[in-house]
Amino acid sequence: MSTTRTALISGAGIAGPAVAFWLAEAGWDVTVVERAERLRTGGYPVDIRGTAREVIDRMGLTDKIDAHRHRNPAIEFLSPGGRRIARMDPNEVLSDPKSGDVEIARGTLTGVLYDATRHRADYVFGDTITDLSPTDTGVEVTFKHRATQRFDVVIGADGIHSKVRALAFGDEGQFLHHLGAYVAIWDIRGEMFAPGTGYMYSHPGRSAALMRSFDGSETRAFLTYVHPRPGSVNRHDISAITAELEREFAADRWRTEEIIATLRDADDVFFDSVSQVRMPRWSKGRVTLVGDAAYAPAFLSGQGTSLALAGAYVLAGELARHDDPAAGFAEYERRVREFVTRNQRLAVRTDSTVLSRTRGQLLRRNIRLMAWPVLQRLGLDRLLRRERRDATTDLALTEHDLRRSLADARETP
Repeated sequence: MSTTRTALISGAGIAGPAVAFWLAEAGWDVTVVERAERLRTGGYPVDIRGTAREVIDRMGLTDKIDAHRHRNPAIEFLSPGGRRIARMDPNEVLSDPKSGDVEIARGTLTGVLYDATRHRADYVFGDTITDLSPTDTGVEVTFKHRATQRFDVVIGADGIHSKVRALAFGDEGQFLHHLGAYVAIWDIRGEMFAPGTGYMYSHPGRSAALMRSFDGSETRAFLTYVHPRPGSVNRHDISAITAELEREFAADRWRTEEIIATLRDADDVFFDSVSQVRMPRWSKGRVTLVGDAAYAPAFLSGQGTSLALAGAYVLAGELARHDDPAAGFAEYERRVREFVTRNQRLAVRTDSTVLSRTRGQLLRRNIRLMAWPVLQRLGLDRLLRRERRDATTDLALTEHDLRRSLADARETP
């Protein structure tokens, strides 16, 4: 007589609920543990592109995702002297809506995925894994608060600083590949900027972006700059972060100083090195990793969310298809590895719109921005996006992959 297989997923962000969705669909008993006390509903906009868009379709969540599309204001691109270079919709430069790309607030996407899984999986908030002990038939998991429990498999979907990865594979320093930059993102209170406005002010080696929603309900600051030494700034110390940004952006001739001054009153600040996770293998015994925990591509690629959704789907399908978890893990990695590598390459291109590291790169970026309306009229803009488009669609889904039943789709709350 068959028994229900069990999975513990660490992380209730994007990859975790996506794996939970498909394993529950396949009849698994799924538990999701999240160290935060509640679902995290904040965060910057993210993109769903290519194969990940097909995964959302198969989940039956397309209408919900489309209903929450994030609408960005047009951005004024500014020179180092503060002069306007170009004004355009960022989606026209960074994404391709004609190909089905969707931008959505990260917290909104997390909420959609949680709502689609909260009745199918057991969510445990405010707890974390402290130890993993492999056995012949599973993994004994010790938690900070709840009692020790055995699971058939453990899946780390807990981000670039994954606790599961540290417990199973060792110190993160072995796997984090620094791309030579830092990024800071936070929400600003008050009326510093008019509703529906956006700016990106760039020097060689640093950029400051500011966007305020059309209804004025949120204003988000985004600063990134070149920095050669990862780990040199305490990413949890607001005073240290503020001092670092004040020093790095001191020579700016725009409103950067005024923006940085709001950091001390910010509720939720994201600050981290711009890094990729590169691992020779993503699984060990009955423990595996997915999303940023296994292969964070860095925000410069614009593909973190899409990799998480696509990787989660393939992982769940291969686990469901193979009785032996090791075989499922191996097939998951075989199918997804080149897709990950190709998308990670996007982050190391020298034609980034967000961060130009040299004067030459910034000059070429500015020329491209000024020429963009002409390129669009001639239909050449899609040629410039071809590398990204090819990378985002480079993972083929197959007929044996999991599909959602029509009955379940109709019952989605």
